[in-house]
Amino acid sequence: MEMTRHTSVLLEETIKNLHLEKGKIAVDATLGGGGHALAIFERIMPGGRLIAFDADADAISRFRARVAEMPLVEGALKEGALLPIKANYSRIGEMLDAEGIVGVDAIMADLGFSSDQIESAERGFSFRNDGPLDMRLDRSTDLTAKSIVNTYDEHALRRILEIYGNEPEARRIARAIVSKRESALIETTEALRSIIEAVYPAARKHQGIHPATRSFQALRIVVNREYDHLESFLAQAVERLNHGGRLAVITFHSGEDRIVKQFMKERSVGCICPPEFPVCRCGKSVLMRIVTKKPIVPGESEIASNPRSRSAKLRVIEKL
Repeated sequence: MEMTRHTSVLLEETIKNLHLEKGKIAVDATLGGGGHALAIFERIMPGGRLIAFDADADAISRFRARVAEMPLVEGALKEGALLPIKANYSRIGEMLDAEGIVGVDAIMADLGFSSDQIESAERGFSFRNDGPLDMRLDRSTDLTAKSIVNTYDEHALRRILEIYGNEPEARRIARAIVSKRESALIETTEALRSIIEAVYPAARKHQGIHPATRSFQALRIVVNREYDHLESFLAQAVERLNHGGRLAVITFHSGEDRIVKQFMKERSVGCICPPEFPVCRCGKSVLMRIVTKKPIVPGESEIASNPRSRSAKLRVIEKL
């Protein structure tokens, strides 16, 4: 299998803010190309343990191939000090239970899709590479982008594009999809891209991003139930953190960043009783501290060397 082409985003900033020490237990909830995982591993060894999740079996295989020539890492794999697990990060609690791990000292999640996935035409994530209209991160699941565009009615398609893609031309695109599939199934990324380009207003076609960007993002989010999994992961992650442990999350678009920001805000406030209550009745106490008052974003040099990092935002929270 081909080695990873992925460049980890905000690597130094993430590692610094996790406050890693030798002997600690850490989780990389989204293994991807393995860059963050290897950096974490370096700082918690010897004596530490790293559990890494990824829903994509190919990512697990690429990581194992990558570390096969790294004796210390390969040795840790054999001893269980480094444990890659094929599982969606929303199952973090279940997977840690299976390993007998009650609490961990650091958890990180990079919500971006890796370059290996995006640039693989057969995965169907990108409109820049012609391939089957798939978009599944975990290919053992059933729902694909092809099934959505060929079976969902016009109203459902429009709502998906509006809610998950913030697509201003959602109505026009949904109508065009339904019309086109009456004569032939829409089966490839090229076919869908062409439909969107054909109906997109000329005035909007050159406003920063490709006309198909938002639609492809929206379909990918729905296919992979990204928001549902994110919310489930966040709730479980903070429960599993030891006191003083930190959770770091890297987001890449406004929808997922809004979920992370709101979650961290809610967990970092205490009493929510109305001000007229003389004493607290809700019993809610402050359990977390937001480390990053404002999100950390890539610098100019990182964006220049890795343009895909330009929309990344890192948020960090600590368990009190």
